[in-house]
Amino acid sequence: MNRPTVNPLVSTVMMFGLLLVPPYTAARQGADAPAPGTYRCSSYNVSGSGGSCRNMQPLKLNVDGSYQHSSTRGRWSVRGGKLLLSESKLWGAGEILGRDTLRFEYDYRDRRHVVTWVCQGCAVAGPPRLPAPATADGSGPTGAPIGVSLILRFDRAIGGVSSFVIVPVAHARGYTHNAPLPRGAVQGLARETGPTTVALTTNRDNRLVSGRRYVVFLSWPRETIPVAVLDLPAVAEDYSATLAATLDGAGVLARSAR
Repeated sequence: MNRPTVNPLVSTVMMFGLLLVPPYTAARQGADAPAPGTYRCSSYNVSGSGGSCRNMQPLKLNVDGSYQHSSTRGRWSVRGGKLLLSESKLWGAGEILGRDTLRFEYDYRDRRHVVTWVCQGCAVAGPPRLPAPATADGSGPTGAPIGVSLILRFDRAIGGVSSFVIVPVAHARGYTHNAPLPRGAVQGLARETGPTTVALTTNRDNRLVSGRRYVVFLSWPRETIPVAVLDLPAVAEDYSATLAATLDGAGVLARSAR
């Protein structure tokens, strides 16, 4: 039986066509993929104890599907709702907590390590998100989801702040250091702008529902403290404010319940 012959020119064209296939892009991963950008460690927990991640190298997720952490380079992908790093043998699959927040949990030297990464600049454009309907008991959202920028002013010098968490008042008393985020809470990196001031900003994919009351927590390597009450007005635009803050966590929680 005669075998069909392949024109060498056709074969060459087919191979050249494969080389022209567009490279991997993050957009092909779908809406559940993390946003490309530079992620920095926001909290580090080792077997229940806080650790410092101030000097930890950032994790860079590039739009073309490549990534870099320190001197390690590879490819990143999403499978089954998890982030996979091709050259990472220790971290394993990462949990995608949001478009700008990642968490890796792994065992090293008989200790459980939990590291959370936040991309402060990963504001990914998308369709406006409508507020969910209020629940029967009135605890549901009452306004539009908005971004929030805050300046926290303390009456004494502070230092070593790494991140923030803003928690709905109904969940504030139950929130502890490095605990999973309660429903409706957001987190991100905090910046010390002076000896007694801290700045924090949420982004368009990490919003709060307006018209509700929240408690602002600041995190250090070994502890997380409620420092201020945020009464978010029922507005439709992003909100900025300066709040008086204190390290008296018990007093803040007591004031939030009034």
